[in-house]
Amino acid sequence: RRSLCLFAEQYDIDGARLRTAPYSISHTMYDMRRTSQDTPKKRTLVIIALLMILAIHAHLNLSIFTITKKSIKLENLDVYQLPSGLQEPPHMSDLDPNVLIQNGKKHIGDVHGEGLIHIGAWIFVTDADGLFLLIQRGPELVTCPNAWGIVGEHTTPDEEPIETAKRGISEELGDDLLDEIKSIQNLTELPQYFLIDWGKENKNRVDRQLTYIWHVQLGKRHEDLHLVLDDEVANHRWLDMETFMEQLNEDINGTHEMFCIPIEMKRYFDMIDISNLSSKI
Repeated sequence: RRSLCLFAEQYDIDGARLRTAPYSISHTMYDMRRTSQDTPKKRTLVIIALLMILAIHAHLNLSIFTITKKSIKLENLDVYQLPSGLQEPPHMSDLDPNVLIQNGKKHIGDVHGEGLIHIGAWIFVTDADGLFLLIQRGPELVTCPNAWGIVGEHTTPDEEPIETAKRGISEELGDDLLDEIKSIQNLTELPQYFLIDWGKENKNRVDRQLTYIWHVQLGKRHEDLHLVLDDEVANHRWLDMETFMEQLNEDINGTHEMFCIPIEMKRYFDMIDISNLSSKI
């Protein structure tokens, strides 16, 4: 009897190898010198062992390329207030961030529960062919579970807006994508004031977020990108501009429910310069 060993790689969330551990599958090797009476049984054992090896290989390959990572939970955010006498801006309006008055820090749950003003980012991501990345929110999330949208991120204390966009890419899609960024464009001259009341079905959460809208174009086709999805991302897909637009319009018209906030997405989606979306890098 001999032992056939297969070595399985164990990886951390960033894809780095942690250790190599042996998996042993013992079987009786087929021996040509044995009598023909034992041959069918031995051949069967060899086939079973080979099938087991292939199954383990397939499992390891799957675990490497569909890896997810634990999301990084932000504890506290900077919160702001409007100066006395300034009326609250309407939803999706320009707002100069310099008019905001910082009012300390709050836990992220209190920020939403109390409807406090904070800063964040929306990030449209396209690959080298101009396909748009959509991500599906996890079923356990309070707001818009299972809905589709784009990358979003809150700004941490003392973080510049463009750094929020880069961190959003890194945390939700993987560090590898930072090296694949061809360009980052701010789609609006001023950040946008979002005022969204999510209602009772979303625990009465209110979003007052000053939102920077970004378009990040990657330098590779999506087939050549290695995504490491945040564990709050349930799925992802790539859509061409025409299909993306059609699905947004269907959602807005009530014929299809797919996106979390389709009206807002369509407004800023329309600002993207399609002439920049090219497969020629």
